[in-house]
Amino acid sequence: MADHYLADEGELVIEGQSTLQQPYCRQKLFYIDTQRHFFGGQRLRQIITTYALAYDDFDQSQLTALLAAEHLSTKSYYQRLSKGQQMLFQILLALASHVPYIILDEPFDGLDIIVRERIVAYMVEEVAEHGVSFLISSHNLDELDGLCDQVLFLQHHELVADYDLESLRATARKFQLVFADKHIPAVVKEHGQLIKVYGRVLEVYFADYTPTIETALQQKQPLMMAVQPLTITDVFRVKLGDRQAVWGGV
Repeated sequence: MADHYLADEGELVIEGQSTLQQPYCRQKLFYIDTQRHFFGGQRLRQIITTYALAYDDFDQSQLTALLAAEHLSTKSYYQRLSKGQQMLFQILLALASHVPYIILDEPFDGLDIIVRERIVAYMVEEVAEHGVSFLISSHNLDELDGLCDQVLFLQHHELVADYDLESLRATARKFQLVFADKHIPAVVKEHGQLIKVYGRVLEVYFADYTPTIETALQQKQPLMMAVQPLTITDVFRVKLGDRQAVWGGV
């Protein structure tokens, strides 16, 4: 997507424009490869100069103010910054570029909670005030809860699921259930998907929770029936987890 590698097939279309036919439209996209980049040995001011040339709407005065707020000096060498400071700088660089689409690859990996919260605050503010879209790739799904409104799952290089979280949470439910005996009620097996087992506590996901299912569960007189927050990790387990292995542990 960032054109760091030549695609084997397909094309990238940004707001109806093909990047093959209109390479200039890549100015709407911002991405820094955190593993392989060219400016490790450069000072921040050198990096800023490069990106100011690459993006027509780059706001250097805004970046200067943001760096000052984070106590980051433009004289500093990028490679001498801490991991958190490097990620902060990348976020601020992206914001100053004034692009509508920002791609982040494992942005919170190895960061302490304070730095993570500061980065999230910048992201949320940018979405709220300027309608910027962030595309985040991550293996740590817990860090994305409360931050994403759409989730896509990849497996073996293929897109296997695309969820609008607001729509999903309007119909789906997760419960912790405990029943008097060890037998799993038919309503749970037929309509639910087991996520985890804690002794006698069953954590169950219902993709389409209806009043009929509610009534059927109440009729089984569960000792505990507690609704739980539905997380992205839960949805991932339901979609890509080994359902038979979980049921086999009951």
